Amino acid sequence: MIAELLTVFGVRAKPDQRSVGELDVVFSYAGRRYILEAKWEQAKTGTGPIAKLQRRVEQRMAGVTGVFLAISGFTDEAVDEVDKGRRLDVLLLDQSHWEAMLSGLVPPQDLFELVTDAASFHGRAYTPLSELLKHRTETPQVRREPIAKGAGGLRRVSAVLRAGMWRAGIGADRGGAPLLTLEQGILSVDMANQRSRWVAPVFGCSNASVATADGALLITRGHGVGRWATGQLTVLSSGAANLDDSHLLINPDGSTWCLDRGSAGGTPARLIRLGTQVGDEEWYELPLAVTAAAWLTSTRLVVSNGADLFLLSSQFTVEQCLPAPAGIARTLIALNERQIVLLLDDLTLVLVDVDTSERMSLGRPSGIADLPGALVRRTDDSLFVVGRHHAEEGHLAVAEVEIVGHSRTGSGDSRRPGPKAGGSGSWISPVEATPPSRGRARAGARAVAGPPAVRVPVEPPLAADAGVRVNHGMSADERLTEQRRGYADGVTAAVAIPLYAIDGLLATSFEIATWLRPWREHWDRIISGHAAPGETVPDWLPSIAQFLGVYAAPARVAHAQLTPSLPYVVGFADGLRAVWQDAVRGRLVPPDRETLSQWVRTPLSRPGLPLGLHTITDLRTVAERARRLKTWKWFGRILLWVLTLLFCVGEIGAIGAAVTGEYEPNSVTNAVIGNACFGIPFIGLLWFAIWDLRRLINGGQPPRRSRTPSQTTQEVRPTPRAEVASTPTEPLVEPPREHVDWVLSRPDRGNPPADYAAFAASSGMYWTIVGINTLLIILLAIIIATTDIPFIVRALLGLFDAFLVFAAIGFANIAKHPTRLEIGRAGIQLYSRSGAYWFPWQILDRVEIMRLEAGTRHLVGWCANPELLPESASVGGGPRFLPKLKAVAICPLNTLHTRRHLVARALQKYGGNRYRSPSSS
Repeated sequence: MIAELLTVFGVRAKPDQRSVGELDVVFSYAGRRYILEAKWEQAKTGTGPIAKLQRRVEQRMAGVTGVFLAISGFTDEAVDEVDKGRRLDVLLLDQSHWEAMLSGLVPPQDLFELVTDAASFHGRAYTPLSELLKHRTETPQVRREPIAKGAGGLRRVSAVLRAGMWRAGIGADRGGAPLLTLEQGILSVDMANQRSRWVAPVFGCSNASVATADGALLITRGHGVGRWATGQLTVLSSGAANLDDSHLLINPDGSTWCLDRGSAGGTPARLIRLGTQVGDEEWYELPLAVTAAAWLTSTRLVVSNGADLFLLSSQFTVEQCLPAPAGIARTLIALNERQIVLLLDDLTLVLVDVDTSERMSLGRPSGIADLPGALVRRTDDSLFVVGRHHAEEGHLAVAEVEIVGHSRTGSGDSRRPGPKAGGSGSWISPVEATPPSRGRARAGARAVAGPPAVRVPVEPPLAADAGVRVNHGMSADERLTEQRRGYADGVTAAVAIPLYAIDGLLATSFEIATWLRPWREHWDRIISGHAAPGETVPDWLPSIAQFLGVYAAPARVAHAQLTPSLPYVVGFADGLRAVWQDAVRGRLVPPDRETLSQWVRTPLSRPGLPLGLHTITDLRTVAERARRLKTWKWFGRILLWVLTLLFCVGEIGAIGAAVTGEYEPNSVTNAVIGNACFGIPFIGLLWFAIWDLRRLINGGQPPRRSRTPSQTTQEVRPTPRAEVASTPTEPLVEPPREHVDWVLSRPDRGNPPADYAAFAASSGMYWTIVGINTLLIILLAIIIATTDIPFIVRALLGLFDAFLVFAAIGFANIAKHPTRLEIGRAGIQLYSRSGAYWFPWQILDRVEIMRLEAGTRHLVGWCANPELLPESASVGGGPRFLPKLKAVAICPLNTLHTRRHLVARALQKYGGNRYRSPSSS
């Protein structure tokens, strides 16, 4: 069972391994090997079985960790003795750890990271589950905003606090105070006294919590549900198939339920009735895809699939299809037995009467400006809403909203309910209820899986309306197949999308249609001729249009003939989300949009492409290259230190031999040569070792003298341009082709600061050559001066020594002034040893990357009067004239420390239509 559980979560495990001692389970994770022994006994485990596991660990290679799982726990003596007098190499787990893994509350990968960290950093073989998940952060400050009357019969009072929205959810305790779910745990907010306190300091919680009558708090985390009471966390039940997608519901009869919206892998939407411990839960499959649900009575459930509302009976069959307002319902709550409130994707609140099918827009609470949002019922006529604060970045706004003039249920009047929006709102005319397309499906029927967050694209293009209507008639198996196909295509497409576009995708919470709408309009302006000159279509957009068709491409493009089904688009969004989450887990990108937006705008510490133009594939390549480079650096560093030590010992021996007269013959010449053979290399290696040590202490950066950098030195660091993520505003427009006073030589920077990409040659190799040449020069000089060799040989060695001097000077000049290519909004600039050359876009007709002599790739440009440049490259490596092409070879790319596609991406971004790729030319 243990091996099967680990395998389900993606950990490679094997059961019942027999070698040196029988082992229950062996597995590996994150580069570490584990051997696991389990005891399913009623009595607590003592020191004997643990000592036996420790001996088995000692019989294996270093780095193997033992794991002892005892369902009944351990004796105090066993916990105290496990690490006394020896290295800690065994982890102790009990029933709470096992149930946390089994339910998914703490997936196995997370649990083993936590217990390994506790053992490594704090020396604890056994750490209770509550201690593993307990956070230690400060309590956010709360600020109260005044009462405000909004449109649609809303009165609001808000509390503002600084916190992230990555896992934000909201619940209410038994006294009506809001319980805010944050990454660090559950926070109780006292809005009247402007205070807050952690009521469940369990990091990693998600969605809304539920307060029970006995004072406990039910929370969701990972794939499971837990119970926090008296400072202890116990596992209650497994939850959703998708990570952090469990949603707790309270039935009027007092029972607690969990909504699992399903997964793209085939798991249907389900309701889980929670028990008192793991294994007591009851599972009920729902007959349709569900994104939100709420109990009206103990036997009536209202659900939403994002677009429509449905009433389900106590047997979870569809009783009625209700008209839903325009927009996507993100969540819903029940005010009473007949009225619900929907929170739409634009944060508008809509009141719906399920008996009369009447709807009323209550407006949007002021102070909350962005998604994601969540709401919870406080009383029959008030509720809490949480979202991003409209004016303060990184702050949450918790709004207590009162519905003015709200009439309570039980009045016996089936006419329009009573909310009157102060004269500003009106009831929407009821629409006749129609049965759902599936009919009265039973609970046992298989259904398409409900998505983790985005189920239906918002506002599909008009050209897709017919396809959208047809998609509603698909069977459950067809929808599931389409969703799986969309998921696979989304994973394929995600790795080629630049980060500035992913920033916009995060801003829309992976709503495909909302994200692509401005890009589609941008593309349409270009092909219709209404775009500014030089405005181009991003190279990633046609690739997305191959999958999403009319969602990404305007009507005039061939890709617009494709109308993907809604399940396909849903699966595509899930695939994009999966790739993003995988990049977050791999620490390639920040975990939230705010940090990502700041990150892509951070000035680069070295030449290269602005971060916003990188893709996830680029980041993976850079990370892998950095890991390999780090390995080689440590190999070279160890070799350097070993050689330094060996030459130091040799020099000590040479000095001793000179003092004791052990040289044969014992002459000054032999003593000098002997000491020089060891002393000169030792001095050079010692200098490099000290320089490397200072670099290591400096965090990998070369040691620098403290001096005030000039303005030119500060500008060398390129800063990525701030891109607007979700809309192609301020496109890079081609400068007008007008006459300019072009000066080829320009020492100052021609591009605006922080609006260019820079690529430079690496100088480390040249400095290494200079160091080796210097050692050879000194060694040859000593040989020429001290040895008795023929005159001709001495003259030849002198000439070779002079050649090395000139070579060292030349390589030092190259290392001090490496070639640097800058491609920016205003033009192309080349810094070389012979000077700085400037090519503004106004004088360039086109630029290409092409192979010239010897197959070397060059950046070639066509401009006016190219014959002004020399036909051969100067000693300084500047641009040259190409007579056959009537063009200018601006810079060879093989000398730059970069990849060709990165230079091409910078040319496409900043050069617009002037850049011609090899395929287009």
